Amino acid sequence: MLKISNWMHPGLKLKRWIFLLFASILILAFGISGQMGEVFRGWRIDVINPRSVQRLAKQVQTLRFIDFVLVAFSIWGVIFALRRLTDSLVTMLTPHRGENLAGVVLKRARINRGPKVVAIGGGTGLPNLLSGLKNFSSNLTAIVTVADDGGSSGRLRADLGVPPPGDLRNCLVALAETEPLMGRLFQYRFTGAGGLSGHSFGNLFIAAMSEVTGDFGQAIEESSKVLAITGRVMPVTLDSVRLSAELSDGRTVKGESAISNAKGRVVKLMLDPPGVKPNPDVLQAIAEADAIVMGPGSLYTSILPNLLVPGLADAVARARALKIYVCNIMTQPGETDSFRVSDHVSALQTQTGKGLADYVVANSEMPSESVLRHYESEGQQLVELDKKALSDLGVRLVKARLLESRGQLVRHNPEKLARAIMRLIII
Repeated sequence: MLKISNWMHPGLKLKRWIFLLFASILILAFGISGQMGEVFRGWRIDVINPRSVQRLAKQVQTLRFIDFVLVAFSIWGVIFALRRLTDSLVTMLTPHRGENLAGVVLKRARINRGPKVVAIGGGTGLPNLLSGLKNFSSNLTAIVTVADDGGSSGRLRADLGVPPPGDLRNCLVALAETEPLMGRLFQYRFTGAGGLSGHSFGNLFIAAMSEVTGDFGQAIEESSKVLAITGRVMPVTLDSVRLSAELSDGRTVKGESAISNAKGRVVKLMLDPPGVKPNPDVLQAIAEADAIVMGPGSLYTSILPNLLVPGLADAVARARALKIYVCNIMTQPGETDSFRVSDHVSALQTQTGKGLADYVVANSEMPSESVLRHYESEGQQLVELDKKALSDLGVRLVKARLLESRGQLVRHNPEKLARAIMRLIII
């Protein structure tokens, strides 16, 4: 148990405000007792000398004025001390240092009442979405693919046998409410020629936590506490799983990175092994959701790997939640060449056998000519918005200006995308 004396250590900036609060309460009690005494005691004066009566009346008035001053000063002292004491405690116990306390409390109260949103995906698209949504609701659940087999995640998967932590790490950092330095630490990638080269600190932390707790799901939960995240981040399955794909030219490729580099249209996407079990917490979150958002992100390597886990597509289809698909701004070489918006939705239906989207949110803003030329040189083009074809699929198109340019790259603006989704949810 924490002793009261521990709160008296130098540097906490508590003693001064506790002393002021105590002193103000004493002065307030003294001032009020003086006033109440004057009210209830009364004065019985024999009028013998009029001048002495006048002097006594002036003394009483002076005493009453002093009592009023003491009461007013002590009330101000109590309010000021309580405010400073609260600010000091909040500064120590929360990451919102330097922010207006009332603003922090009001914002927290507002987002705590926000809708339950489940976001499904991986890669860089899902963290981008989450960083915007967390400003509107704290009831967020990120369902993240664990089929990655490249980079630091792939090496840890091969060396330690843990599910790839990279996409989960990015989502944790996106939802973090801790000090910015902690987020930078989790994203730090080691350089040099040693065995740590290429690994991110966050991946190593999650892998170590997995061995300490003996459970990968528990490792993500404990990492969430370290980063004080808004919402929850969950792996779609706790089993080891890999992607494989049949291409239109007859080839079969295995591994997420191989699919991205195969330069062929995917005919059928599969999980290996096919009988992996979904994370039970994921199914519960989907059943309780007010809205389910799929994307943005790579269609075949970020979004569909989640929906192909047995039971996931059925759970999404059964859910009473509003279902939203966020389409990518640009096509992806080797995955969605020449895809229109309707082609993305058709692929979702073909691969899962379910109609999973009620709405498609798509960017309507045109990038600059130089950006378009850059993407064309990489074999990418702007995704065409074909409203009629979407309507034939039973899906409504929602167009919005969502573009955010980062040099020669375009991304969804997190705040604009979150606002477009929230407008759909609260209709």
